[in-house]
Amino acid sequence: MSRVAACDRAKTDLAWRAAMRLPSSGSTPTEKTLREFERWLTQRTGTCDQLRYEVLFEGLTLRACGEISDAVWVMDGTPMYCYGALQGTVRMLGDGLRGLLRRWTRWRGGTLAGVARGLEVLWVASKSTKGGLSADWSDRDSRREALNRLVADVTRVVGYITDRLHEVSRARRSFLAQRCADLLRVVASDIRADEDGNFFVRRAVGEDRLVSITDPRARSGHKSKQSRFKGFKLTLLGDLASGFITAVKVFEGNQAEGRHGVELLERAQRMGLRLERVLGDSAYGGTPVRLAARALGVELVAPPPAIQETQGGPFPKHKFEVDFDAEVATCPGGIATANHRRAPYVGSSRSVFEWPYETCRSCPLRSACVPKMKVGPLSRRGRRKGRRLKLAIHEQDLRRARANWPERREEYRRRGQGERLVASMVRHGARQARAFGLAAANLQAHLGALSNNLTIWARSLGPSEPDRPRLPLWNSS
Repeated sequence: MSRVAACDRAKTDLAWRAAMRLPSSGSTPTEKTLREFERWLTQRTGTCDQLRYEVLFEGLTLRACGEISDAVWVMDGTPMYCYGALQGTVRMLGDGLRGLLRRWTRWRGGTLAGVARGLEVLWVASKSTKGGLSADWSDRDSRREALNRLVADVTRVVGYITDRLHEVSRARRSFLAQRCADLLRVVASDIRADEDGNFFVRRAVGEDRLVSITDPRARSGHKSKQSRFKGFKLTLLGDLASGFITAVKVFEGNQAEGRHGVELLERAQRMGLRLERVLGDSAYGGTPVRLAARALGVELVAPPPAIQETQGGPFPKHKFEVDFDAEVATCPGGIATANHRRAPYVGSSRSVFEWPYETCRSCPLRSACVPKMKVGPLSRRGRRKGRRLKLAIHEQDLRRARANWPERREEYRRRGQGERLVASMVRHGARQARAFGLAAANLQAHLGALSNNLTIWARSLGPSEPDRPRLPLWNSS
């Protein structure tokens, strides 16, 4: 719940007052007190250069789960919707400019209507952006004129405020500068111009596109091919046997979970926890993530990337046998080649095998292996080439993981129980961010995980029935 609702709850609920170490009657903390306390938690300590809420979470969690035995570690992730409003391009530009001018008038003096009149953007004073532009949005020409006017007004006002940032106090310049930069970023990524110079909204998925002008760290992400969301992602590391969540992190929704999962492993090892095998879904099964975890002494039990079958195209590379020690590759037709070289690829290099043109031309599998190879007299440009096999950077580790996967499939079946850890975080409010920004979302996630761990710890320390052993189970039923 919000800070105001929490303060109101503490006024009448004795359980809340007891948890906050307050007397049964008297005054309660205000919303400002909670905000200042949260700001204090997000500051770094002077001894270990960590955020205070991270030190609090790691210390109490390590003490609560210090007696874990036979742990089954699992990593999983889930979407976390941002607190800011998710809007279309037109509303993001209109509402973003309206909020910018409201802050400008509040800090410099004057009224919003007066500033809008002086800057010739009277539509900003209205409640609705589309209504203030007075356009027939069902008509193409009217919609185009309104968008041209909106883009022109946004760029002009942003330039006006940017040139006058020195007129406000230094502490308030960062917000104005950031909001101006976000508005220009929306224009650059979402707006395009046709041959006549008229603007239109781009009908495509932009890379690293803003989805909220009030929460600029939010991004578009996907949990699967069909399930998409806008906001953040939350990934966690926990124990299935006890239900303790030992590490958690929130990041942008368009980022992959794998590299953040490696950071969770580093945090758990820093706390002194022993991790040997960790279960994870396909988001953590990439070869770079697997190798990074192995460098920490942790074996990831996660499905390797699936084999991409092609229909009507050349034979995929998994059909070729490769001897990496001898640097020899054998095609599906049984023809081996030692013509090997290293080619640069994305800051590194990868292996490339080539078969002679004469060999591929006479091969009975030529139409299925090299369907686009031209057969005929040689051109003046030189000799022709046969099949070329380009391997991934970590091809050997990828093939080894795919070969060993059938043996680990039975162990991997327990990973589905990791959804219970996600459900515990959702019950503690991790599905929806309660404040603006990624820093506030991380604070909320850590406090939710800490509440989950303290609940399990308190349940294990409570009285138990005589004929029932007291176990630190997170589901007492």
